[in-house]
Amino acid sequence: MQQPWIEIDKTSKMPLNRQIYEQIQAAIVSGTLRKGDPVPASRLLAEQLQVSRTVVLGAYGQLQAEGYLDMRKGAGTFIADNAAGEESSLPEPDEETEAELIVHAPDFLSLVNSPLSGLVDVTDSAPCDFRHGVPAWDAFPMDRWQKSLMKACRRATPGTLTYGPAEGLLSLREEIARLVRSTRSIPAVPEQIVITSGATQALDILARLCVRGGEQVLVEDPTHPVLREIFSFSGGKVIPVPVDEHGLRADRIKESIAKHKGLPERTKLLYITPSHQFPMGVTMSLRRRLELLNWARDTGAFIIEDDYDSEYRFVGKKVSALAGLDTSGKVVYVGSFSKILFPSLRIGYAILPPALIDPFLSVKWITDRMSPTLDQEALADFIQSGHYAKHIHAMGKLYAGRRACLVECLKQEFEGRVRYFGDEAGLHLLIELDSPAEEIAIAERSLQYGAKVYPASHYFSDIRTGRPTFLLGYANLSESQIKLGMKQFARAERDCVKYPD
Repeated sequence: MQQPWIEIDKTSKMPLNRQIYEQIQAAIVSGTLRKGDPVPASRLLAEQLQVSRTVVLGAYGQLQAEGYLDMRKGAGTFIADNAAGEESSLPEPDEETEAELIVHAPDFLSLVNSPLSGLVDVTDSAPCDFRHGVPAWDAFPMDRWQKSLMKACRRATPGTLTYGPAEGLLSLREEIARLVRSTRSIPAVPEQIVITSGATQALDILARLCVRGGEQVLVEDPTHPVLREIFSFSGGKVIPVPVDEHGLRADRIKESIAKHKGLPERTKLLYITPSHQFPMGVTMSLRRRLELLNWARDTGAFIIEDDYDSEYRFVGKKVSALAGLDTSGKVVYVGSFSKILFPSLRIGYAILPPALIDPFLSVKWITDRMSPTLDQEALADFIQSGHYAKHIHAMGKLYAGRRACLVECLKQEFEGRVRYFGDEAGLHLLIELDSPAEEIAIAERSLQYGAKVYPASHYFSDIRTGRPTFLLGYANLSESQIKLGMKQFARAERDCVKYPD
């Protein structure tokens, strides 16, 4: 505790220990302090208030005797679990009060009620959780990552610990440029690269730059609802374009715009995931890629290429990025380290065409100035030392085994009643069941049996399969968990067919 939150008046006739007692008691009764909250150590509080420690101990002793404090030897002093006032002083609002608060909420808070809020699922954990986008935590080389962090800390100078450049550290941008040149065939230079807080920030900035009220953003159908929300929040009109086994249907762009009552000339952005379409998992053909590049050149629109998990491909050759084919400066390449290392690292990047570099940096500087410096230094060292490449190689083998296990389990449990997509790459499968049961009912019953699966119908806009569809991530599950989870999933589906609600 840096500054005392208790104030005493040494000129008052009230004893000092009583002043301390009453202020702590009032904070507990009002709910400012709650059960489990720490209070300052007696020695520290005495120093801050410039009183004898005996005075503080007297106040604490009285509070402990009355059940307000729990003084634990060697651990500290905390608000007791049964401290009076926490629940009685802060009654929970009744239903009418809650409804009134919602009704009278300011208009600008309407974004909080977006469908996006319903997609955040942090409850109902299960022994077999098939959440997508989660890497294998236990296989990450934490010891080596800690060494890179320690090296970054030892190298730190006053210059690196102050506000840095909005575009990110040069050392990391140089390593990323080398990576994409060698693995994605993108002739990038560090000056084109901006470090962002994950890929999401890059998409948000691009939406702010390119979309005004009513201007159009084309997205794949299906795609992640978060993408639709990002572009909608920026004032854009989001138009889905269908995807087939060869990727986004470039020949259906005009039709899709007309269907949603748009205007071709108002299209400013096209968002695609060509290397491993999310969530279908298909790879865009070379012909489609060239068609899209020609379309962007002719219309003046920019293409955002999200290469979210291109590092992991299990069947066929690794394909080059769309940005590597771009000669007209119309493709923005967006990447992230979330699925390779871990999501909380929050380091992504954008490789920008010349026309967008300065505007992008202006927004980046205004919104958050810079990304965390020490993490950037550590990541640059992790890549430069070769451990990044070793990690990808090891994870590729691990994930290939888990993917094969999941495919085999689906065949065994559902026989010919399952169709799956995207098994050649990435960290998830999209599956479609030939079943009369409802996908929500299947998911709920499966969770009761300990296997958490994720319905996928909300990823689709205009396209509807009419069959229960699920997105299954497998990267963070052992093969034994995958086998058990699929047995329980199949059991749940059979139950829903026999005993529909």
